[in-house]
Amino acid sequence: MTSSFRLLPALALGLLLLPGCYSRKDIKEEAGTETPPEVPPTEVPGAVAPKESTAAEVAPAAAGSGPLAQVNVFLEVSGSMEGFMPKTGADASNTRFQQHVAQFLSEVNRSSAARKTYFRIKEKPYRDSYQQLSQTVRSGIQQPASSTNIPTVLDTLVSGYYAPNTVNVLISDFIYSPKNAGAIPYISTDVTDALNRTQRQDLAVSVYGYSSDFRGTYYPALNASVKKITGCCDTDIPYYFWVIGPADAVRRFDAALLEKQPAQQAHFGVGYPTPASSLLSRFQNVGSWYYGEKDASKRAAGASYHTVAVSKVSAKEPVEFVVGLDLKTLPGLYRDVKYLKPNLQLQAQDTDAKITDVFAANDQTKNSSGAENQYTHFVKVRVTKLGKAARPLQLTLNNQRPAWIGQWTTKNDSNINQAGAKTFALSSLLDGVEAVTSGEQNKAPIFTIPLTLQPAD
Repeated sequence: MTSSFRLLPALALGLLLLPGCYSRKDIKEEAGTETPPEVPPTEVPGAVAPKESTAAEVAPAAAGSGPLAQVNVFLEVSGSMEGFMPKTGADASNTRFQQHVAQFLSEVNRSSAARKTYFRIKEKPYRDSYQQLSQTVRSGIQQPASSTNIPTVLDTLVSGYYAPNTVNVLISDFIYSPKNAGAIPYISTDVTDALNRTQRQDLAVSVYGYSSDFRGTYYPALNASVKKITGCCDTDIPYYFWVIGPADAVRRFDAALLEKQPAQQAHFGVGYPTPASSLLSRFQNVGSWYYGEKDASKRAAGASYHTVAVSKVSAKEPVEFVVGLDLKTLPGLYRDVKYLKPNLQLQAQDTDAKITDVFAANDQTKNSSGAENQYTHFVKVRVTKLGKAARPLQLTLNNQRPAWIGQWTTKNDSNINQAGAKTFALSSLLDGVEAVTSGEQNKAPIFTIPLTLQPAD
């Protein structure tokens, strides 16, 4: 996104610092598009939804089940995006962005959501058909916008297109250009204020990061030394999908359409069900222990167990047990062993129990006749000291910001060919998102598995 801060005259700059540089009414009053009239917020308990998702036309599915009622896709078409969508040349080559986004739009169009709407974001969103937006992606931006403004766009999506069972997908390079270097510390505040203006209690945002070859002019966020880089770029350039909406709708959309392709991920305010889990007494176990549940030997196949009864244990005769986890319903971020190893923690009392390994299922475990074939991941725990009574253990996956965000962030993108695939102030943008979504859902762990460690009877 090239910034309107550096392209608009002084008067427009003053207006830009207000809740939006274009009104919410403007968004819906496009040439040839019939839209509902603006309704004062005091008369609407929720969001002002687009015409396609009004109650008279579609009955939303119950939260957590069935297809989504509405999916709105917004594609930025400012000048900074031309390098991702260059006009088709004589060699008819295209970028990875074009291939990826065209495929994504097709998948949305074929999805089971009741309504799908598509928008180009220039100085304001303009309604497109699926065919029109797909053609823009494939053939290149014909009339690029001079500027867009990230906080204003976010405010618009949350204020005007937020509704139950609805998601808004914003596709952009998310390059936010403050008016001067002195405004950089307020980037996160600008994003927070934009998302928080309507105070959506269940707001969630999933961020998916990709990179693509880029052929065109690159506009650095800060133009003090370099206003633009022509013939760019020798390095890939990042772009992002932000999925914005109620937490349950975001979770279901992510699972249905965005978990199919590899991407960098970050999730804010999204909650997930506790995954299935069990102790595995016949898988890599060491020492003298057994399931501590009453009548465990008589329980049906497929039952899960969470109590470790230890017959004897010492430094010379340790006990090791494995907990199987079925993480297939979680996003790829939380299934990645690189994320799991530093963020899975074991909380214990009166014992030195500790995690010694975290690993994913392999062909051997998947094809095994044992209970381990039911699980996607495994956590090995070692014990050499035990208290005199039963004590609780908690296996917890903490909710930490993934490392890639810092790795993809730069404070100066005027030398982007040398810096590599990075985005100006990305961390600050996501600080702003986190501040809005850091309620109980975001503070809590991704999941907690309760276990019990006790002496054998």
